[in-house]
Amino acid sequence: MACSFCATGTEGLARNLAAGEIVDQVLQIQALHPDQRITHVVLMGMGEPLLNLPAVLKAVRLLNEEVGIAMRHITVSTVGVVPNIRKLADEDLQLTLAVSLHAPNDALRSQLVPLNDKYPIAMLMQVCRDYVNKTKRRITFEYVLLAGVNDTEKEAHELGHLLKGVPLVSVNTIPYNTTNVADRYQRPTPDATRRFREIVASYGVTITQRQERGHRIAAACGQLKRSVLQAGSSLRPLPMATAASGPK
Repeated sequence: MACSFCATGTEGLARNLAAGEIVDQVLQIQALHPDQRITHVVLMGMGEPLLNLPAVLKAVRLLNEEVGIAMRHITVSTVGVVPNIRKLADEDLQLTLAVSLHAPNDALRSQLVPLNDKYPIAMLMQVCRDYVNKTKRRITFEYVLLAGVNDTEKEAHELGHLLKGVPLVSVNTIPYNTTNVADRYQRPTPDATRRFREIVASYGVTITQRQERGHRIAAACGQLKRSVLQAGSSLRPLPMATAASGPK
């Protein structure tokens, strides 16, 4: 989706995953850790799930009905594809929706998230309210903190005002993870991060900070990017094994 702070966004679209490929990621990890049952799944980090909605819906139902992961323990993330948020609401699933917001006003959000030009904040907030009213499920707004860009007291007050009184919403802040494609951005200081959270919370908005994992090995939010690609091999679907394949 070409978000300006995201290394993944520089990759462009290769192809959509099939539902089986999405589910298989969970099954592969479970096979590697048979002593620890996977209980939560988040569709986030590389790609826009709501631009692959049919496969995502099929995968979510398979994970719930066949793998046994509770629907309330499945989170689907989006950068704000408004028409497909409406379609997801119509499915009336008890999953959690995470919306990547990253800015409290259109001018700044359009700089960070180009899709905002098509679906501005007012439109996004209305569909989020409709989603909550229909599903009665909480929405989490993801907010990457960029030092001196969207983490000042001004943006904190704007965000608090934007979300004040909106039912069943919370904010999850994420300090910017450095990449080699967005050098103009920096991580905020702990003091700036704390002050931002305090201001937003003063409006009665629930706000937390994500526990970071993967930053050191460039596998954290916004850092995922293929470094090696041989003849497109990683883009081709793998042959699916069947019970009837191979010699008896």
